[in-house]
Amino acid sequence: MLSRKFNILQRNTGLNKLERNDINTDRALFSRISEGDEKAFEELFHIYMPQLYRIIYNLVPSETTVKDLAQEVFLHLWLGRDKLSAIDEPQHWIFRIAYNRSFKYLKQQQLRKVEPVQSELGGEYRLHANETEEAVNLSETKRLIHQAIHELPEQQHRIYQMNRVSGQKPAEIAAELGISIQAVRNSLTRSAKTIREFLVGQGIEIPLILILLYPV
Repeated sequence: MLSRKFNILQRNTGLNKLERNDINTDRALFSRISEGDEKAFEELFHIYMPQLYRIIYNLVPSETTVKDLAQEVFLHLWLGRDKLSAIDEPQHWIFRIAYNRSFKYLKQQQLRKVEPVQSELGGEYRLHANETEEAVNLSETKRLIHQAIHELPEQQHRIYQMNRVSGQKPAEIAAELGISIQAVRNSLTRSAKTIREFLVGQGIEIPLILILLYPV
């Protein structure tokens, strides 16, 4: 059933142009991530982020929204990592989550152009029976991340915002603020560590790479 629906999704979004990843490598990474291995998560992130960008952009042609949705996919994956070892087709599973998140966003935006896809698939993908609980956990984690970001010291928050929201590079930020490029990079690193410490204090641990790329 999953393979049939995935093939339909491929035809409607151009996923058939994406390369097939090695399923054994993906399964091994999922197994390691399920045990809390952040290096495996970072490896998976670098493998799939370019692919997810293409998939989501096909559905939601907005760079800012694409980045947000892709990061949400990875956050969902990490928060539900205890279930990953049971996933037989990691690539299909990740793409399914990406589609589901994208469709949810489009539905919220009331964009009718995805209705043919929804109709042929028989409705929105269902993730798991405990989807509501997972959605609550995801929402709470995102809320705490944003709280931590907004509690950063003024200068750190400004630099973080210039980089994450405005998309300015360290060199551009340094020139605008009259500080060194290294000072900007150090500030971003400190911010990420501060946010992570805040989350750990709330009983939540997420990979540093997600915090480094998380939008304000």
